[in-house]
Amino acid sequence: MTPRTAVAARPARVRRPLDEETLALLLLLPAALIFGAVMLYPMLTTIYNSLFVNSLTEPYLGTPFVGLKHYQDMLHDARFLNALKNTLTYGLITVAGSFLIGVPMALVAHAESRLRWLARVAMLLPWAMPPVISALIFQWLFNGQYGVMNDLLVRLHLTQNPVAFLTNPLLAGLVLVITVVWKTSSFVALIALGGLQGIPQELTEAAEVDGASRIQSFWRVTLPLLGPALAVAFIFRVISAIQVFDIPYALTGGGPVVGQYGATETLGIYIYRTTLEFLDFGYGAALSVALFAVSLAITALYVRFVRGGE
Repeated sequence: MTPRTAVAARPARVRRPLDEETLALLLLLPAALIFGAVMLYPMLTTIYNSLFVNSLTEPYLGTPFVGLKHYQDMLHDARFLNALKNTLTYGLITVAGSFLIGVPMALVAHAESRLRWLARVAMLLPWAMPPVISALIFQWLFNGQYGVMNDLLVRLHLTQNPVAFLTNPLLAGLVLVITVVWKTSSFVALIALGGLQGIPQELTEAAEVDGASRIQSFWRVTLPLLGPALAVAFIFRVISAIQVFDIPYALTGGGPVVGQYGATETLGIYIYRTTLEFLDFGYGAALSVALFAVSLAITALYVRFVRGGE
């Protein structure tokens, strides 16, 4: 047998199919690269920048390494503590309010009725509207000179003089809460409606056959099965509430000023002003890391609480 015939007689190599783990890693690789480029790299860069001084208003300082000094200064920064308090307060109130309104909205949109399409359209409008436009609409509604609310109060003889809603600290906070709840309740309603659509109707019918009232059927059958959808909505609402910037900035600009600090200034607004108005990129990066840490801590506590309940 010649060498040529020997080579020709060799059987061709058969490629083995990839195992499931290798295939899964290959399929996830593009998403991991995009995540690293869009999320991980900016986050690591922000953490790195927070360890240095970088203020364009004081270029003579250079960019020396200061370690955790920015975070130490943050603990004694009264404006940061005020913004943190406002963020957590408005976050708690608006998240609770969006669920108290959003879940009943979803139930109305899910009910068997000829007019449920109207409820669904009304539910979609706030969600589809840009946040800044929503803030401007409520700013016009509660304007102290030509606002619709002041016109109604005067016509109903509830007040003689226009109320300065947006210059009063308490009323400005109330208007901010109303605006955020109106905007975000539709998101909760959409998630809850999707969860309601996935619950078999036979379960509620069986509960009613067993003698349960509609309220009992909702609390013992519908609500537990709706739990996963509400958990997803809660996570997204908490994160968006803590990181809120657009609505309070467009509505009140963080004001009115009480003492030295804004009554509705959130962490997002403070980070924006520190970084883009005061041009202090080092301290602004530290504030951004603090905001991320607060979001991560609250989300982790909630996930642990949910798992503990299971």
